[in-house]
Amino acid sequence: MRRIQVLILIVLLRGIPSFGQNTYTVIGDAYGINDIVSPVCPDVDTCFTLTDDATGQAGAVWDDDPIDLSNSFDALFCLTLGSNDANGADGFAFVMRGINATNIGSVGGGIGYEGIVPSIGIEYDTWNNGAANDDIPEDHTGMYQDADFISPLVGAVSLNPMGTNVEDGNYHNTRIVWNAPLKVLEMYFDGDLRMSHSVDLINDVFGGDTLVFWGFTSSTGGSTNLQQICFPYTSIHVEDVIACYPDSAELSFYTDNITSYTWSSEAGDTLIDWNTIDYANPFDLNDTIVYISESGNYILDITFNNNNYSDTAEVEIVSLPVLPFQEDSMIYCPDKGDVTLDALNPGMNYEWSPPFPNAQIIVDNGYVGWYSVIITEPINSCFSIDSIYVENYCEPIVDFANVFTPNSDGVNDLYIPIFGVDPKWVDVETFVIRNRWGNIVYEYTFGNSVLGWDGMINGTAASEGTYFYSVTYSDIFHENTESKHGYLHLIAD
Repeated sequence: MRRIQVLILIVLLRGIPSFGQNTYTVIGDAYGINDIVSPVCPDVDTCFTLTDDATGQAGAVWDDDPIDLSNSFDALFCLTLGSNDANGADGFAFVMRGINATNIGSVGGGIGYEGIVPSIGIEYDTWNNGAANDDIPEDHTGMYQDADFISPLVGAVSLNPMGTNVEDGNYHNTRIVWNAPLKVLEMYFDGDLRMSHSVDLINDVFGGDTLVFWGFTSSTGGSTNLQQICFPYTSIHVEDVIACYPDSAELSFYTDNITSYTWSSEAGDTLIDWNTIDYANPFDLNDTIVYISESGNYILDITFNNNNYSDTAEVEIVSLPVLPFQEDSMIYCPDKGDVTLDALNPGMNYEWSPPFPNAQIIVDNGYVGWYSVIITEPINSCFSIDSIYVENYCEPIVDFANVFTPNSDGVNDLYIPIFGVDPKWVDVETFVIRNRWGNIVYEYTFGNSVLGWDGMINGTAASEGTYFYSVTYSDIFHENTESKHGYLHLIAD
């Protein structure tokens, strides 16, 4: 039987997800837009304009569900900082803020988050406001607690390692990584690591609170740019699975940065329950495999980047075609006519060996040996294989006439056993004929004489009268010996 092995498809672009459908709060001048099309930003489904190309704007977008900083996350976003270079401003920031903090800050050099306390901000700054804002001439980034530009956690460095302008009208990707066990916060821009900083976010920034809101803020002042951010497609999709009994359906799941997952049946039975608290080893593909032996719906719940996702796989375990042969072998006597082997299972496809076109194969004396058939159901291609060994064999059948006329007329001139099957299936071991006084007038022993009495006794024709025969015979395997005796009338006419 074939095994159908299935790997679950995960459509997940490593962004920070929310519970269920993403829900966001849009603040100030920000507003939602249609998904953008860019090879840099595949699989995005939620985009926002944070500021239009206009002066004095401030916009923000916040995920409605807080994240837990005791867990790690690895988030990838797409953004454009506009196309105004010399007079383009001011950029935007990735921000985590306290649960009760305000949700928008000052415009201009404050990049929409200055004044949000407590907070941690990672900037994408396109304007040089001078040393007071820890700015440099190149488009740059820095990391700041409570927008304290005088004492940055990470001082300003260019967004592009070569200092190249990024207000180019194109989309770029940025990656924010929080390693909770190591307490390290990192930012990548277009795949390059631009900063990495060790910081106890929970205790040193948020006063022991583990839950924070996350989002992006942006602003313009006297200079402007169209500034947009796109979040990734953040759902999981598990494929339905079909397996052929007795094989199991194999479900598995893997992506980086997962903190827990659970497989359960629709009835609520837990099949696998894995999480980073109970298991010290890193998450591994081998940890995720679950084997399903019964049809039904099976639910995957995962925690990824601090939030939960769920999807259901429908598993169908298909019954195999019925095996047609109850025994491994059968005895076939060709003297009694042909026999038919029936593969049963109407509506199936059949592949016989030796070849035969349909569900039944005719066994005749032309082939002795193994007959096998592959029976395949046409919808899911699940199949069964069965075989049977056919052996030629006939039970020996021996009888005798009660009249014998050895008169050389060519009819009944030789007294021999009458075989009910081809004589090749019978081994006559002894055959003796006696007269009425018990004297032997003819004797045959297997392999030592010719079978059949010609009516002569020592060269002289036997007298007319009653004679008595006895015979022992067996099958060709000499496993079952039988005997018969009776009388015959010899007529000399």
